Amino acid sequence: MRFGYFLSETVTNLRRNLLMTIAAISTVAISLLLLGGVQILGMMVNNVTLDWESKVEVSAFLRSNASPGEIQALETELGEMPEVEFVTFVSKEEAFEEFKQMYPDKPQFYESIPEDSLPASLRIKLTDADYTEAVASRISGAPAIDEVEFGGDFVRKLLQVNAVLRTITFGMSLILLVAAAALIANTIRLAIYARREEIGIMKLVGATNWFIRIPFLLEGVFAALVGALVAAAIVVAAQLLVFSRIGELPLFQQAFNFSSGEIFTVLGLVGGVGVLIGLLGSGMALRRFLEPA
Repeated sequence: MRFGYFLSETVTNLRRNLLMTIAAISTVAISLLLLGGVQILGMMVNNVTLDWESKVEVSAFLRSNASPGEIQALETELGEMPEVEFVTFVSKEEAFEEFKQMYPDKPQFYESIPEDSLPASLRIKLTDADYTEAVASRISGAPAIDEVEFGGDFVRKLLQVNAVLRTITFGMSLILLVAAAALIANTIRLAIYARREEIGIMKLVGATNWFIRIPFLLEGVFAALVGALVAAAIVVAAQLLVFSRIGELPLFQQAFNFSSGEIFTVLGLVGGVGVLIGLLGSGMALRRFLEPA
């Protein structure tokens, strides 16, 4: 019987304040859509960063007089490092062929030089781009190595940009969560103020604060949940109609390569956060206007 009463009161409140409810749902939907957008932006940043990091490697150029034994010993040492995923040997001939492929329309770059002019090298693929500088420092000065290249400045800037972007997306998400909770709280406060005389009468006849509070809590959760459903529907539509098509373009293929699991994670986050901010927003309003019994 109490559940039926609470549900009836919630529906009554929503019908009485229909325009206010629609406004609250719309604003919450926009806030949660922005939150979902921030999460998608974070996934894009993560995809691009992972793609960049996967291409980071250390190149150890070998001395022209390095013996096969020295090269083999160096490969073995590198293979035993936990930071190293694998090592690839590139001969002088292979290096020359790669150089030709880099400039297919400019044969003058390579026709005038001998095929064995480029040094052989070991290309070291790491398990994490964070280890680049450390691995380069450890192998520098080895007997078989002439020079070590790893694009130190580029790698450091890449890692710094990655950290900054992740911090920004987290901060934006936090700000949006607070704003959405405050919006729900203001909506419930207006509803309580509009029914202040009715609430006073209910208190006089012995109604407890929680008996009065529950319909308002349900109202806040309903507004947030419907807003979350609207935001989730827009995210799904965007994935099907926009992101998937942009992801087919070579330039954006890596950034917009979202899996179904990632999209469902965003949807779950939007729905869960919607219910949470509905409860938090309603709770903030009720705590101020209806003192605990």
